[in-house]
Amino acid sequence: MARSVSRAGGPSALGRLRDWLAEGGSHRARRAGKFFAWAVVIAAAAGVTVFGMQKLKRRVLRRKYPGLTGRAGVYLARMPAWMPVSLGREIVADITPPQASFADAELVQKVYGRAAANPWVHHVNRVQIRPPTAEQAGIVVADLAFRRPLAKVRHAQKVLFIDEGGHRLPERQMPHWVVSLQDRRGKIVRQVSYLCQAEVPAAWRRAAKRIHYVVIDGVRTPPPSPGGKWIADDLAAGVQLVQLVRRRRYYAQITVVDVRNHAQRITRNEPELRLFAQIGRGRPTDIRFGRFPAPGGGDYVVSPRRKMSYLDRYAAGHAGRLAGINSYLDLRFDELHVSIN
Repeated sequence: MARSVSRAGGPSALGRLRDWLAEGGSHRARRAGKFFAWAVVIAAAAGVTVFGMQKLKRRVLRRKYPGLTGRAGVYLARMPAWMPVSLGREIVADITPPQASFADAELVQKVYGRAAANPWVHHVNRVQIRPPTAEQAGIVVADLAFRRPLAKVRHAQKVLFIDEGGHRLPERQMPHWVVSLQDRRGKIVRQVSYLCQAEVPAAWRRAAKRIHYVVIDGVRTPPPSPGGKWIADDLAAGVQLVQLVRRRRYYAQITVVDVRNHAQRITRNEPELRLFAQIGRGRPTDIRFGRFPAPGGGDYVVSPRRKMSYLDRYAAGHAGRLAGINSYLDLRFDELHVSIN
C-alpha cells in the first residue's frame, strides 16, 4: 500500500496515523484471541465443576445416615432427676408432630407449639434442629422447663394433682414409686422414679417406696383442665403450707392440709388452716396452724417462721415424731400449746 509522504520526503502525518491504527488493530486481534482461548478454558472448567457438584450432591443425598428414615426424631435436651423415663417418652410422643419430617419448613414451630401446650411443660426454652452428620442422624432437640408434682387435691370425691404453682397435672402420668440408691455408708446418692410399681426392676422392687404426696382437702373452686392454673385462694394457702413443711425431716408424717375453714367461711372459732400428722394407721395429730399474715404488713398474727420453729422443737424433743403423741398441737399463740395427753 502506498504511503503518504510529506514535502520534506518523510512519511506524512496521515500515513503515520494509518500505520498506528494498523498496528493497534493487530494488537487488539491478538488480545481478542487470547481472551477467547481463556473463555473456552474457563467454560470447560465450570462445566466440569458443575458436573462434579451435581454428582457429589447425588452421592450425599443417597448416603444412609444411621437412624435416618426421612422422619424427624424429637429428643429432650434434658430431663429432671425426679421424672420417670417412661414419662419422658410420653412427653416426647406428645410434642412430636404426626409424620414429622425435616422437609417440613414449619417443623420447629410445630414442635414448639405442641410443647407449650403440654400440661407438664412450664415453658419452652428453645427448639432447634441438629442436622445429620456422617456419624449421627438429624434430630430435633427440645429444651423444656417442666412442672414438678407437689401435692394431691381432694375435690368432689376425686383426687387430682398439682405442681408448685397450682397447675393441674395429668393423673394418669403421675410418678408414684421411687427407689433410693445408697452408697456403702447408707447415704442416698440417687433416686429413680417410676409411674407404677410394675415399671420397677425386679432387683429393686423391695427397695421401692410410694412417693409421698400431701392431700389438700376442702378446696371449693372447680379444677381446670390438665395444664391449667387452679385459681383459688384456699388452694394457694394450702400450697404455701405444703411448701413450708416439704423440706423438713417430718414431712412424710404430714398427710393432710385442711383448708375447709379458709377465711373463716365455716366458723370463727376454729383455725383457718390445719395440718394432720399420722404414721401408718396410728392416731393422727391435729396441728392447728391458723392463718398466714395478711399481705402488706400490719398483721400481728404469729409468723409462719415462728410456727414452724414450734414444730421443729417438738419433733426434736420426740425423736423426730409429730404424730401420735398428743391429740393436737396449736401453733397460733406466743408459745406452743399441746393437748394434755
